[in-house]
Amino acid sequence: MSDPLVCRCYQVMQSEILDAIRAGDLRAVEEVTAATNAAGGCSSCFDDVQMLLDRVQGTNRTYRGRAEVPDAVKRGLIQDVLRDLIEPLYRLNGVQIQVLEVKGPKVSARYAGRTVGTTLPSILALKWFFVKSMSDACNERMQLVEVNMLDRGIAEDQP
Repeated sequence: MSDPLVCRCYQVMQSEILDAIRAGDLRAVEEVTAATNAAGGCSSCFDDVQMLLDRVQGTNRTYRGRAEVPDAVKRGLIQDVLRDLIEPLYRLNGVQIQVLEVKGPKVSARYAGRTVGTTLPSILALKWFFVKSMSDACNERMQLVEVNMLDRGIAEDQP
């Protein structure tokens, strides 16, 4: 059985989060972050961690966005955020980003540069700022899915 990667910033697997929730009787995402680091980077996995908490604790506090914005409109808003706010900061840090797909609240992107895959606080802060800026622009909590990290996880699973 596969153990899904939930937090791409800190490489935290679903089983680690579930174990921490059960062992510590955790009730909030912030408690899970303190125990595992999950949702402590860019915050894209916040809703995923909340969903796991809800499942274990029998609650339902998962964030719901306001008005539904079509994916094509979201992509345009995200491209504006990238151009105006994010890319200049990423360039200063030697990072490039390419948005591949926008589907609902999930934004798939590929990163390139010397700090890709690291947990440097400056890079995590930039990712957090990107997620916050996307969420503000689209009027809902957006999630950044780093294709690089998914590719790396798949490659590591291969014999």
